[in-house]
Amino acid sequence: MSIYISALLAGFLLLMWSADKFADNALLLGKHYHISKIVIGIVVLGFGTSAPELLVSAISALQGYPGLAIGNALGSNITNILLILGVTLCIIPLEVKKESLQKNFLLLFAATTIFTILILDQNLRLTDGIILFSSMLITLYLLAKKDNNSNATNIDNRTAGKHNIVLVVVYLLFGLIILLVSSKLVVWSAVSIAERIGVSDLVIGLTIIAIGTSLPELATCVASAMKKHSELVLGNIIGSNIFNTLGVTGTASLLATYAVPNQVFSRDFPLMLAATAILFFLVWIFSKSKKIPQIFGIFFIITYITYIFYLYQQSL
Repeated sequence: MSIYISALLAGFLLLMWSADKFADNALLLGKHYHISKIVIGIVVLGFGTSAPELLVSAISALQGYPGLAIGNALGSNITNILLILGVTLCIIPLEVKKESLQKNFLLLFAATTIFTILILDQNLRLTDGIILFSSMLITLYLLAKKDNNSNATNIDNRTAGKHNIVLVVVYLLFGLIILLVSSKLVVWSAVSIAERIGVSDLVIGLTIIAIGTSLPELATCVASAMKKHSELVLGNIIGSNIFNTLGVTGTASLLATYAVPNQVFSRDFPLMLAATAILFFLVWIFSKSKKIPQIFGIFFIITYITYIFYLYQQSL
């Protein structure tokens, strides 16, 4: 057991270090190409840090663990909003810019709506996978098309000029690789510990793996919040949830047909919808005051702890 605990701690340390470097180089890359912070947050941070979810869900679907595959995707979305945004809000109140977030929230709303329609029959098939994955590609196209440099990253030009863009890209990719490797290390050790306790693949997917594969988002959001880059935080969460909803479940559906477990459909999916709706209304309501109050961070964390406790009680 001690080797798993040591691996868990080592993974956490690597995760926090690589997240800080990843966020810094993503901003430098955005400044060089005049890309807005919100698009960097969604595409580079959000999609990039969701790679663990994609890998875990794809392998789970192929190996015949549908509960783990769908539980990982939905669990990660729940974790992103309730835990990651909650923790980040406890660190610093997040600034909200309605103009830059409104269209991106509409994309998240559209992704959630498409996913909802497709799982009403509680099955995900090849055709569903094609629709979901195609929708993700269309989303990427729309994000690239609508970015008109109106919200270019606010980094000192002298700082950006000191960095060779090739090195920035190399450091960005290196940071992402360390993020993925360290998150894999954390997941491996956490799952090994969980298996010795004895819980179902669905509960592991919704909790241990969902949290573990969301660690890159958590580390990146915390690092961005500490440097007062609120748009990177919200962009990361929006992008990650879009990618989980369309890309992760879509890829798993392309690889294998599987049924959505009843518990997911009646318990976890409604919570994901509720969390997404609450986030949407918070951004809408506090767009005038320009900041989401930190008190909501405590509310999110308490809700998440309650959810995890409920899952634990049901698994007994």
